[in-house]
Amino acid sequence: MQYCKKRINVIYDQVYEKEENNNIMIRIMSNILGSRNSESREHILHIKTATEMMLRQLVKVADAYPLTEADIALITTTSSLHDIGKIRIPEEILNKPGRLTDEEFKIMKTHSELGAAIIKDMDFPQDHPLVHTAWEICRWHHERWDGKGYPDGLKGEEIPISAQVVSIVDVYDALTSERCYKKAFDHDTAIQMILDGQCGQFNPILLKCLKELSIQLSKMLNKEMDDNKYSHEIQRLSNEILNDKSLPNQNYSQSVAKVMQEKIDFFKSNSGLNSIDYNTISGQLTILNGKQKILCQRKNPEFDLFKEFGVIEEDVQYIRVLLRQTSVQNKEISVQIKATVENDSQMYKLKLHTLWSPMKKDVCIGIIGYFDMAK
Repeated sequence: MQYCKKRINVIYDQVYEKEENNNIMIRIMSNILGSRNSESREHILHIKTATEMMLRQLVKVADAYPLTEADIALITTTSSLHDIGKIRIPEEILNKPGRLTDEEFKIMKTHSELGAAIIKDMDFPQDHPLVHTAWEICRWHHERWDGKGYPDGLKGEEIPISAQVVSIVDVYDALTSERCYKKAFDHDTAIQMILDGQCGQFNPILLKCLKELSIQLSKMLNKEMDDNKYSHEIQRLSNEILNDKSLPNQNYSQSVAKVMQEKIDFFKSNSGLNSIDYNTISGQLTILNGKQKILCQRKNPEFDLFKEFGVIEEDVQYIRVLLRQTSVQNKEISVQIKATVENDSQMYKLKLHTLWSPMKKDVCIGIIGYFDMAK
């Protein structure tokens, strides 16, 4: 009996430690994402807390959503990644102090699709619950109950409950937070705006939960978040990733975070240009123009990218030679090529940056880059 009790305690500790590690990892990634968006750090922590509150209230009031503790933990954790696609939005749009133009807003709206693409492009098993839940939250947290959301116009229960919950708490926190382009609404006004449908239509059951949680949500805004438990450690680990220092007991998740930060830094310094993102493991390829419109998206290792853009064979071979010469110490190449982009044939400056596995020596796991008209 004593042995069984000890064994149960060991298993409990292992499960608890795994959940704690997941939360720390998400916090690290959130901290990194917040490095280029002034609203992100606090917003992400609010979303995580409010999501858990809403899920627990939902289980109390509705039998239609029989969520387990594991489900609640999973959705709560992955809610932190809902805006990950914003790392691909030009910074001048992301942090614009005034109202976005129609064209800028159209670009901003692409962050949900871009976020889902980032999750899909990570070399994780796509059927893993954490990956699948993160993907659906990233893609669908701007959908609305009446089908008037984006990007897919899903309606009612077509929207996964994970995305439904994150959607409503995302709106609440956006209303009650001061942003570079607006003042904050007070709690009561924000709640009433949501209940009145001023921010789109939501699941009536979730509106009921929101109303019943009003006092608790108000308290959440007026006190320090209960996440200080790891604050110093999170900041230290985030800084180590940002400064490219080695991490103790580095695991796969931390490796993904390092590669992600490398991509963020590259695209941040080249925002507004045509971009390339290629995963050599999965074969996933995405090419966007400067306005974040998809020019090409493929997941086929046999796909001939250069032929698609009319690059001559001589230039293709030269680029491949240069890429073979790259290494962890020498990651980038720059060339000028003639290509046809959106029916416009001219000379382009092409810069490619190779990504290398932090876990396996000399293994290239991706290529990112940009191309712009040669001057």
